Amino acid sequence: MDAPASDVVPLDTDLVAPGDAPADARSGFSWSISRHDAFQSCRRRYFYSYYVAPEDEEVRRLKRLSALPLWAGSVVHETIEELLKTRDALPSETEQEAIVRAAVHSRMLADWRLSEAASPEFRLFEHEYGTPVEPEDKKIAVGIVMRSLRNFFRSETLHEAFAVGRAQWLTVEDLVSFHVGDVEVLLRMDLAFRDRSGRVVIVDWKTGRNEGRFSEVQLAGYALCAAEKGWVGSPEELRTELAYLAVPRYVRRTVDARKLEHARRYILKSAGTMKSLLLDPIGNRGRLEDFPMIDRPRRCRRCNFRRLCFPRPEAVAAVEGAAAAP
Repeated sequence: MDAPASDVVPLDTDLVAPGDAPADARSGFSWSISRHDAFQSCRRRYFYSYYVAPEDEEVRRLKRLSALPLWAGSVVHETIEELLKTRDALPSETEQEAIVRAAVHSRMLADWRLSEAASPEFRLFEHEYGTPVEPEDKKIAVGIVMRSLRNFFRSETLHEAFAVGRAQWLTVEDLVSFHVGDVEVLLRMDLAFRDRSGRVVIVDWKTGRNEGRFSEVQLAGYALCAAEKGWVGSPEELRTELAYLAVPRYVRRTVDARKLEHARRYILKSAGTMKSLLLDPIGNRGRLEDFPMIDRPRRCRRCNFRRLCFPRPEAVAAVEGAAAAP
């Protein structure tokens, strides 16, 4: 759904007004699985996220909105990260339960109150756009957090990581970069450690139930990074695990040279497609009108940038109606 230029709110005309000066990203081009996901979902969303948000405070605020399921996942990840970075041993069962309850009764309650108050620190999509939140929706989010954290404490991989000791841990939620050809790749591994046999184990904690569209590429990217950092001499020395904590279900995979080569080609092709829409690929400069909107009302309805693409009440009503249609 390519909206006319006049239908897009120019928050900063020097950045986004069609025909005006092209937008600049604050830094050079880099590739990540989240950037790839945004690009595949909607070109307009991608442009707002990576070319306007770094320069415009309001767009940056909208980008940070968190819908209920994402919020639950963030609470789980932040709780796990804090524990792994501050503990040298697995907490007792009593401590584990206290951590779970603190995540719900302290962290989530504080977030909720901030969001209701329209705080710049935290804001839910549902509050921003006036979407009703039923009591059952809140129960589901709380349930995801509690189940995920309890299953995290029970997971075999966590026990294995603490058993080998922190000295064998390679990274915990650290942002790292490496290159595939001339493309900088950014990623953040939830946990990577060396097991008793010397094999590197890379774990990705998840709160959803189903495998994401790009999980294979994400895991292969982790493996590429491990090889680039010299953690392993060959791909066969790696083991990856997708840990679906809410279920729970643990998907373990081995890595080989073929998977790594596929990931390299995939990343280069994805980055090339992204750059092809830029006005100046070398300078990483683009224009809003070169990144069109999609014609998928259901997706637009749940997009953080909805009010930028549909600023008029009647346009919002049209999207709502189309999204609700069978």
